Amino acid sequence: MQNKIVDKILDLEKLLPEFTQMFKTRYITLQTILHKGPIGRRTLVQELGLSERSVRTEVEKLNEQGLIQLSTKGMTITKLGEEVLSSLYMSYHFLDEMNRLEEQITQVLGLRRAIVVKGSLEEDKEVESNLGMAFEALLKELLEDGMTLAITGGTTIAKMVEHMPTVSRTFNKTYILPARGSVGERVELHANTIAVKLAHQIGAQYETLIIPDNLSNQSIHFIKNEPQIQKILQKLAKTDIIIFGIGNAIKMARHRKEDNEVIQVLDERHAIAESFRHYFNAEGEVVYHSEVIGVSPKMAKEIPYRIAIAGGTGKARAILATKVLLEDSFLILDESAARAILKLLSK
Repeated sequence: MQNKIVDKILDLEKLLPEFTQMFKTRYITLQTILHKGPIGRRTLVQELGLSERSVRTEVEKLNEQGLIQLSTKGMTITKLGEEVLSSLYMSYHFLDEMNRLEEQITQVLGLRRAIVVKGSLEEDKEVESNLGMAFEALLKELLEDGMTLAITGGTTIAKMVEHMPTVSRTFNKTYILPARGSVGERVELHANTIAVKLAHQIGAQYETLIIPDNLSNQSIHFIKNEPQIQKILQKLAKTDIIIFGIGNAIKMARHRKEDNEVIQVLDERHAIAESFRHYFNAEGEVVYHSEVIGVSPKMAKEIPYRIAIAGGTGKARAILATKVLLEDSFLILDESAARAILKLLSK
């Protein structure tokens, strides 16, 4: 898929040498209107750093195609414009400098593919939208109706799903499942909540796993034998796609309200990363784990398509610590995390 897109772009460049620059300019113009709209022409000129004449030409073309809407308040993107922007996201990437960064990250982490979005999630709220667009573009490439998809919770995952464009096609034979139970006080960050929202976004069916994620081991063993829980666990075992986040160990342990003894153990064992309620040190070894009702790292490794999401320079060490889990997976991350990873490896 990736090579086919590149080949088509190269062919277009041979036929139309001006194609690359025109495509980039029009894409970034539409993307700016998405993020900043409603936006006036003068402000758009300042944002893009182009001449007023060039911007006027681009705006006229986008308006003629029904990709933007003009009003007294300024320019806004239309639903068609969002769909076009989303569908061309990967193509734009192949023409952008991020492509070289993606190749480096793919190689050093042994990924199937890295998708790097510009900016820093810690500094720029617009990156949330770009993560959503990157996720939607990848999902559209991988997802076939009738598949089962599992998703974890967390802030980055929740923001990504919230900002992903609505998929025009519906997947009414597809099931979305939470990869684990509920954890933390913020319901909007629970895997159940995010699974339901994603199902609505793509027109899929869903099931929920309404149990706390921080029960005692004894309680978890007891609940696992419940028929309804067994039914969902069997479906999770046959998942086609798993979407999961990577967290900082101590931060996640506190978020899960782990005992002080557990946090002390994590500190003593130099835990850096957390994923699927397993804690990893810098060498990628699991130094502590809790019983979990849902997907474990071992189960995740058996799932055909794995999509990991992470953002911010603070996640660089955590990503490197989960390298074994990430092998042959897809990783969507922001530019700041990608560059921080390469900087750490260079040392």
